[in-house]
Amino acid sequence: MNDVAPPPAPDPPAGYPADLERTWLAADGTTVRLRPLRPDDLDRELQFIHGLSRETLYLRLQYVSREVSREAAQRLLDLDYRDRMAVAASIGEPPDETFVGVSRYARIEGTDQADCAIVVADAWQGRGIGTELMRSLGRAARANGIRTLVGTSLGENQRIHAWARRFGYDARTEPNSGGQVRITLDLDSLPA
Repeated sequence: MNDVAPPPAPDPPAGYPADLERTWLAADGTTVRLRPLRPDDLDRELQFIHGLSRETLYLRLQYVSREVSREAAQRLLDLDYRDRMAVAASIGEPPDETFVGVSRYARIEGTDQADCAIVVADAWQGRGIGTELMRSLGRAARANGIRTLVGTSLGENQRIHAWARRFGYDARTEPNSGGQVRITLDLDSLPA
């Protein structure tokens, strides 16, 4: 039998923040790898998105969608690791790793604020992965001069609102928004 070695991991892109790579042990003993996304993650990103339940996808996108195109997913990987960052939580070893959560931010041009988003695969929710993803994302944002992360959520997403409040985010219903909730995290208030 001929064993074939897996292809080597591609060289990281310019500016790739390797210092954000880490492993974390979930409460159930699962080893989870956290790392910034790279352009070569397109198929893993698509697999992750396509594996989300309709409800999770709706709560994340805030509209009903059945399909995310390859081009749309590719835009999500257009990262400069300063103004646009994404961090994945994965299980398994490269090159066979599987994403179980992703957090990302995009700086609001000309400000020290960034829009942020997070989604965790249905089977992995409630295990602390979202908290670890936001810890990594907040550290990266602060290192890049971002002082505030801002996200929006549908009013019916009570789970994310409770999580946000539990970890010090300000979660308030936006006036005249049909119940949309604005979630804000002041990064200066987080421990270093």
